[in-house]
Amino acid sequence: MVLLYTARISNRLQYIVKFVLGEICGYDYSVTTSAENFINFKGARINYSDKEFPGDLIRILPHGFLNEKGIRDFQPAFQEREPWPLVFPNEDEDKRCDLGYDIFSAAFYLVSRYEEYLPYLEDRYGRFEADQSFSYQNRFLEKPLVDLQAMDLRKKLTEKFPFEIARSRTFKFIPTYDIDVAYAYRGRELSRNILAIGKDILTFNFANLKYRIQVLVKRKPDPYDTYDFQLDLQKQLRFRPIYFFLAARYGHRDKNISIYSKHFFHLLKKLGDYADTGIHPSYNSHYKQGRLLEEIKTIAGILNQTVERSRQHYLKIHLPDTYLNLLRYNIFEDYSMGFASHTGFRAGTCTPFFFFNLPEENETKLKVFPITLMDATLRDYMKLDPDQATVKAKQLADIVKAVNGTLISLWHNDSLSDRPPWKGWRKMYVDMIEYAIRIQRAGEQKKI
Repeated sequence: MVLLYTARISNRLQYIVKFVLGEICGYDYSVTTSAENFINFKGARINYSDKEFPGDLIRILPHGFLNEKGIRDFQPAFQEREPWPLVFPNEDEDKRCDLGYDIFSAAFYLVSRYEEYLPYLEDRYGRFEADQSFSYQNRFLEKPLVDLQAMDLRKKLTEKFPFEIARSRTFKFIPTYDIDVAYAYRGRELSRNILAIGKDILTFNFANLKYRIQVLVKRKPDPYDTYDFQLDLQKQLRFRPIYFFLAARYGHRDKNISIYSKHFFHLLKKLGDYADTGIHPSYNSHYKQGRLLEEIKTIAGILNQTVERSRQHYLKIHLPDTYLNLLRYNIFEDYSMGFASHTGFRAGTCTPFFFFNLPEENETKLKVFPITLMDATLRDYMKLDPDQATVKAKQLADIVKAVNGTLISLWHNDSLSDRPPWKGWRKMYVDMIEYAIRIQRAGEQKKI
């Protein structure tokens, strides 16, 4: 066991020590404020205080951030260093610090999403985006800094206390899909089809008009109907994805087919038999009271099961309100923690973590699963072609594998159509899936 000494135990400290030492490093641990117990302890010791203690130990100088309450407008000190930068670096050169920085304050700042509670410039969808983040501005967004530094701490503990055995973990891959628009043409209300046909005529888009009519009379498949391909891929490679369904009333940014359509009903039933499922709360659910509950009831009613997973439409999160609203309706897993505009690690980690409610200074029951990459991010924001996107996806998989974390991808049914503007992206997706699953299975076999 690892014993950590601190002069004061706060909710912030308990939360982040559990995440770093327990979840990532895999140690059994205890936290004490008793100097006597710490001195007499025979196992691995971490001194997280200004006090001096005799004997073998790892010393980390506390910044004081974890003893604070409330939210203040600041950015932590930052120092460039290889192989990774330091957040909350040691500024007291007269006192020895074995790491050179306060790992627990750094991890808490990133994982709690402290900066997202401060004033920021929203993008056009009202989101906190990558260019506003501390990690992007300091060029480490694509490094899971919390995991890297936690594993470095584990290495130092193992070197100093080789009798301490940590639980091992393996790389995990979780493919996920958002069904924003289930079908391009099928399942739409008559009025919407009439308006769409009229638009095709007025804009002289006769090719689209012809294709639309052929789909409606069942002579051609709907271009967004890529579900059989997805299911075949799942069976071939033996993985179980998660689907998030938009079950919203029609709106400016919520344009799925009618939730009352038989096509919507049959699709949910079909996919629900072969995958895990969740709610994709609408854009309007942020602004209109009662919408989230209404949408959850729709999905739960069709699938005849409780809904406990969620991913926000447009990855739109406002802390803490978005997450507290999910908890209010018994949603206990969220898969929205990622940036639309850039790949990487929004919370500085590729390890799922429980949401810490900063205004209340407590850990909640909502588990956050950080996503690493999204199809639209690669093509629309980063302007990559399919070959470049494949390279980027494999690089990210290797980065996550280096810390045996969890890689979560976000894809859409329409981006697998292999039709413009997604021509060539189906192959890219298959290459990514095969690569990630191969890494996962190799790790599982090695563990056995």
